[in-house]
Amino acid sequence: MTMAGWALVLASATIGSTSWAQECVDCNRKGDAALDAAGSGAFLPESLGARIGSARVFAFGSGGFDSAQRGPLADTAVEAAIFGSLALRAQATYSDPTARMRPSIGARMQLLRQEREGLDGALTVVFKTEGFTETEGEIEANASLARRFGRTSLIGNLVYGQDPEGNERDAEIRAALLHQRNWLVVGVDSRARFAIGTQHGRAATTEPVFDILAGPFATAAEGPVALFAQAGPSALQLANSPAQIGVAMLAGIGAAY
Repeated sequence: MTMAGWALVLASATIGSTSWAQECVDCNRKGDAALDAAGSGAFLPESLGARIGSARVFAFGSGGFDSAQRGPLADTAVEAAIFGSLALRAQATYSDPTARMRPSIGARMQLLRQEREGLDGALTVVFKTEGFTETEGEIEANASLARRFGRTSLIGNLVYGQDPEGNERDAEIRAALLHQRNWLVVGVDSRARFAIGTQHGRAATTEPVFDILAGPFATAAEGPVALFAQAGPSALQLANSPAQIGVAMLAGIGAAY
């Protein structure tokens, strides 16, 4: 084969490889806002996606019941990409024994992109208050990593939280596996939280030593709207109390633009 022939083969292989890599990264993204967001993990019940900007703005609300906590679950969030890979996020969650809806506000920055570094990576820092009328709270940092393999994605989170006084410190591990099939995104999502060291003050009696929730989920997306649900085992233990094991179920609705 002539030098010109080899050059043509090499150029074709390079272009084909680049196109395949781009297709692999973007294969869930068909111009459908809710499906784009769902494929990037925006509507995951437990984990936090690592790709920012798949939808410029998205929001969701969910509710359910956890028999291990013997109480309801509730979560609402809105996130907006404001500049490049920077997004602002506001959220309010009820899922702990303190019987409070805990609002939080923070910023997310995408630091790695699969097209360049081989995986997506984002850092999220939020301030989570004890309640809507209380100024005390917790600073939480979340490092998210994700990798797409065609229509399948793996997402992992490492989370550390601490209140300013040091009375409460905890760590979380979250992981999700999701796969898109046409308008449906299915998979497994999980979260495990553990107290670090000895809790002090009110946290010693209200914050769990550990709590775990995991299970399969499904998200159906059409246009700007997504419906999602999850069900699976859960466990919770408070200080000086036996562990409680149960089942958690939740369902929600989201929108993306």
